[in-house]
Amino acid sequence: MKTVSKRLLSLTAFLLSVSLFAVSAEAEGSPQTSVSNSGEEFDAHLNQPVQTTQTSPAYEGTGLTKRQLAQNSKADIKSLKPSSIIGTDERIRISPTTSFPYRATAQLTVTYSGSTSTYGCTGFFVNADTIVTAGHCVYDQKNGWASKITAAPGRNGSSYPYGSYSGKTFYSVKGWTENGDTNYDYGAIKVNGSPGNTVGWYGYRTTNSSSPAGLSSTVTGYPCDKVSGSMWSDSKPIRSAETYKLTYTTDTFGCQSGSPVYRNYSDTGQTAIAIHTNGGSSYNLGTRVTNSVFDNIQYWSNQ
Repeated sequence: MKTVSKRLLSLTAFLLSVSLFAVSAEAEGSPQTSVSNSGEEFDAHLNQPVQTTQTSPAYEGTGLTKRQLAQNSKADIKSLKPSSIIGTDERIRISPTTSFPYRATAQLTVTYSGSTSTYGCTGFFVNADTIVTAGHCVYDQKNGWASKITAAPGRNGSSYPYGSYSGKTFYSVKGWTENGDTNYDYGAIKVNGSPGNTVGWYGYRTTNSSSPAGLSSTVTGYPCDKVSGSMWSDSKPIRSAETYKLTYTTDTFGCQSGSPVYRNYSDTGQTAIAIHTNGGSSYNLGTRVTNSVFDNIQYWSNQ
C-alpha cells in the first residue's frame, strides 16, 4: 500500500512539474509571439488549425490621387541592413508610381530616440491602415523601438501623390526583438487614417503546398543609392526556399528592407510571399510568409 502511495505521489509530482513547465513556456512565449512598442504581447498562432495554404487577397483601391509636392529630402538617409546588386544592376525605375501595386508600396522614414541619423526602409500595405515591413525597420537591436516612422505610399521623387502618414503603433515578434534572430525579421506599422482604401494593398499567402523555388518574383522598393524617394523594381526567379527564408538574385540595395517579395496569383492578385530583409554577395534574402507570419499579419491588420 505504501509503495502504491509513493508511486502516486511521484506521478503527481511529475505531472505537476510538466504542467508548471508548460505554463512557464507559455508565459515566455514563442519566437513568433507578437510584441508592440506599447508593450502588448499576443500569440496569434496559438491554437490555430494547421492549413496547407493560407491566403489574403490583394485590393487595388480607388487609385484617386491628390497633388502634393515637396522638396527632395536633404537628410542623410542611411540603411539599416545591407542589400546587394547581384552582377549587373537590372533594376528599373517605376515612374509614374500611381498604378497598382506600386501605389501600395510605401517609402518609410525611420528615426530613433537618442539617434541623430534618419534611416530609410520600404513597406507595403496589407489593409487600409497596416503596412508590413522588416522587423529591423521598427525595432533596432541597439536603439530599441523606433520613435517615429513616416510612410509615403507611391512616392515618386519629389512627388507625394497620396500624401504621407505617421505610424502610431509598431509590431514585431520576440524572435527578433529579444533574440535578434534574422529568421524572425519582420514587423508591421499601423498608420493614422486609412490610405489603403485609396492606394489598395497587396495580398499575402503561405507557400506550404509546393516550393516556390524557381517561380518568378518581384522586389519593389525605395533604395537609398538612387534619386531620393524614387521607386525601383527587379524580377527574378526564387533561388531557394528555406524554412524561414526565401533567397533570390533579384537586385536590391539598402533602404529596400521591408519591400514585398511578390508575384501575381490568379486567386489573390499581386501577393507577397516574403518580406525582403537583407543581402549577401551572391543572393538576397526575405522572411518567408509561413503560417505563423501569416497569422501575425492578420492579427496586426485587425488591431
